[in-house]
Amino acid sequence: MSVFVKVYAHQGWRYYLPLGAVKPEPITVLPFTAAEYDNNRVWTDKLSGRNLLAYDDIDQTDGIYKIIGNPNALLLNGYRNDSDLPLEDTASASGLFGNALTMRIKPGQFPDSSMLLCVLYGKGGSNSEKLMVAVEDYQIVTYYMALDDEDNVKKTETGIYINDSDQWTSIGFNFCSNTDAGLAGVYVNGEYERVDILPLQQSNHFWIFSLTGEENAWYEDAPIYPFNGAVCDVQVFKSPLSSEEFSVILDKYDDSEDTGAPFTEFETGGELLKMFINVVSSEKPPSGDNGTGDDDIVVILPPNPDGGSGTDTPLRPPLNSVTLSA
Repeated sequence: MSVFVKVYAHQGWRYYLPLGAVKPEPITVLPFTAAEYDNNRVWTDKLSGRNLLAYDDIDQTDGIYKIIGNPNALLLNGYRNDSDLPLEDTASASGLFGNALTMRIKPGQFPDSSMLLCVLYGKGGSNSEKLMVAVEDYQIVTYYMALDDEDNVKKTETGIYINDSDQWTSIGFNFCSNTDAGLAGVYVNGEYERVDILPLQQSNHFWIFSLTGEENAWYEDAPIYPFNGAVCDVQVFKSPLSSEEFSVILDKYDDSEDTGAPFTEFETGGELLKMFINVVSSEKPPSGDNGTGDDDIVVILPPNPDGGSGTDTPLRPPLNSVTLSA
């Protein structure tokens, strides 16, 4: 049996594809599921077995948490902290190589902050020019940093929006158009849109969800954060994908399922707790007590979709409140 193929070169790589309609096959797969977490293989490519952290002695679950009730996704870096700002820790991963990327994301409680989805590096690797693809106010935006010019960052808004923080978004990116490199197009909510943000002189590799561990990025005195939120099913493809090919990969997901804020699970004292629930004083402290004494009686209030306390009788406003975190 003979198969006709087309062989071509692009950005220093050589590809071959059978002629005709072909289902795109990924070259890197990161499921980001509870199973990978339990086996300490979160950053291990399912296809090649390569550890993207590049160091065997690094715990692959560092900065990542399992989600209560969802075995098919993980929480990256942390959903929130006490200051209601994204965490700035990064997951240092090895470079990925390809011209298309798909992923599923739920960005969390930071709509005003720019959080990285991927970073494209040009010629010269990590010290080269770079194009950062981020989400801010649920819009896909890019930041272009010229070679050795961290003070000159150009922001571009795409006008393409993902779903809000209570809903998943299945999204795809193309990174090249003919001989140009950058963000060529975005597939989201069943539609492909060309953006042609192609400033890179050459595409070297890209990382997902953060810059390298040694890098930081700012725009107008505001940090560009690593991604904070739920992630699952990251796939990398050699060649740019058509709208129909993105559809085959992403439209099988129902992004209206599993809505609401993801809570992580961790154990303390033998009890399974939800992270970031309020712990408040339930009794008025004695006169002169500021509400922080050892005799305070505390109750744990589960989240309530109606905004109430979860009890039949409304509680008075809390005298003191703290937030649990992992």
